[in-house]
Amino acid sequence: MGNPANIRRFIFYGLILAVGWGQEDSTIFDQKIRVRKPNESKIVTINATVNPIDVSPTAYRLSIYPRNRPAEMQIQKIFFPGEPIQIILPADILNSDSLGNMAKLEPMGDNYLHQYRMFDAAEGDIHLTPFDVHVPMDIIQLYVMDEKTGDPIPNSDIRVSQGGEVLTSTQLDTSGYKRVRITTKRQFDEPVLFSIDTEGYYPPWKGWITVPEGLSEKVVYISALEPDSGEAVYTVQENLAPFRMGPENGAEVQFVLIEKEQVAISKVAGDRLFGRVRIYIESQNAYQNVFGWVLRKHIALKN
Repeated sequence: MGNPANIRRFIFYGLILAVGWGQEDSTIFDQKIRVRKPNESKIVTINATVNPIDVSPTAYRLSIYPRNRPAEMQIQKIFFPGEPIQIILPADILNSDSLGNMAKLEPMGDNYLHQYRMFDAAEGDIHLTPFDVHVPMDIIQLYVMDEKTGDPIPNSDIRVSQGGEVLTSTQLDTSGYKRVRITTKRQFDEPVLFSIDTEGYYPPWKGWITVPEGLSEKVVYISALEPDSGEAVYTVQENLAPFRMGPENGAEVQFVLIEKEQVAISKVAGDRLFGRVRIYIESQNAYQNVFGWVLRKHIALKN
């Protein structure tokens, strides 16, 4: 049987060696953990530029969400005037569909129009088309139709005025529709005057329309100048063509005709033609036929 003191000494040194080896293995394992790099998410930076035009919003709220799931807001932030409008988020949360993502800008401090921008998913920087912020607007969804057929009248020019001041000018699309934006900086207790130019296909149309606050809808029906028996429809070729009471050179001028206006001619006397014009009476908000004479050089037969 061995010496008990030697046995205890052997066990003691064995434990020391075991602890040392364990520490060395642990150090090596920790070093491996420390040098192992995590998988980093790729990010995207969405940049927006805002151009306030004669307005001073107090702040801007920018929201990002999938275009086909507008209720699933991904991020929303508020920015104050003068600071960069920039949102950073993981690139893999964006919708990969073409133009599958939507940015919504809400200028704050007044009834400013909310604006939207669609964009593709990407990595790195995404620069949205700049946002122009105008004075607050009310919107009329305007439809212009042929009164007889109900067909849309496309590509007509629209002008909106009040008190002689033009509030906005725009054009209908190919389906006879337009969201007409009208400034809130107007006389709310008075209607506005809509003028519609159909490029000569119909007589110019005018009418007073009351514009409520916010979003509203209006359908305007325009009728062509239908010739009576023995009449032919002509189109005015230039502005300020005199429409006289009689055929004489010195006859009184009732008013002047504008380009693209239509005249139903029933009588010809040399270079002078007699007919009727349908004019808009602003005080009555109605149309009325007025008869008179016009020189042939100012008009041409409507195709």
